[in-house]
Amino acid sequence: MRITEPVTLVTDYVMGAIALVLAVRLFGDAGAGSHAAGRLWAGALAMTAAASFIGGTYHGFVERMSGRAGRVTWMLAQLAAGLASACLLAAAVLAVSAGALRVVLLAVAGIKLLLFARAASRSDEFLPVVVDYGTALLAILLAAWFIRPSGLTPAAGWITAGVALSAMAGLIQWARIAPHRHFNHNDLFHVVQSVALYLLYRGGLLVSDMG
Repeated sequence: MRITEPVTLVTDYVMGAIALVLAVRLFGDAGAGSHAAGRLWAGALAMTAAASFIGGTYHGFVERMSGRAGRVTWMLAQLAAGLASACLLAAAVLAVSAGALRVVLLAVAGIKLLLFARAASRSDEFLPVVVDYGTALLAILLAAWFIRPSGLTPAAGWITAGVALSAMAGLIQWARIAPHRHFNHNDLFHVVQSVALYLLYRGGLLVSDMG
C-alpha cells in the first residue's frame, strides 16, 4: 500500500501519541484532574490527539480515498482541532471567572466554536485552524498575565512558553519552512508543536478553577 506522505503521517501520529499520553496523565493527576478546568485542559490534549491521528491518516492515505471521503476526513481533523481550542478556552474561562461573567464567557467560547465549524466546513485550508487555535492561545496568555490572581496565575510561565512555541510552529506552517525535501513544513510543524504541547501540559498541571 502506497503512503502519500509517509513522514507527515509518522510525525502526525507521533504528535497524536504524545498528546494522548499527556491527556491521560493530566486526567489522572490528583490536582488538575480533580476540577473542571484541569479536565477541560486534558480534554483539549485529547482532542489534539484525535486531530493528529485523523490528520495523519488524511496525509498518508488521501490518494486512496474518494473525493468525498477525503473531504470528510479533513473536516473531522479540523473539527477535532476546533474542539481542542474550545476546551482550552473553556478551561481558561473557569480559571479566571465566576458567576454570570463565567456563563457569558462560556457562551462566547461556544459561539467561537460554531463560527469556526462554519468556516472549516467551507475551506480545505489549514488557515482556519491556525486562526482559531491561535486566538484561543492568545486569549489564554493575556488572561494568565492580566487577570491576577486567578487559576491561571501559577501556570503563566508554562503557558507563555507553550504559546510562544505554538506561534513558532504556526509561522513554520504559514511560511512553509522545510528543512529537507523529504521533511516538509508539515513535518517540522508537528515536531515543534509536540514540544509546545508538553509545555501546555505542564501549565495544565497548575491550572485550577476560580470560585
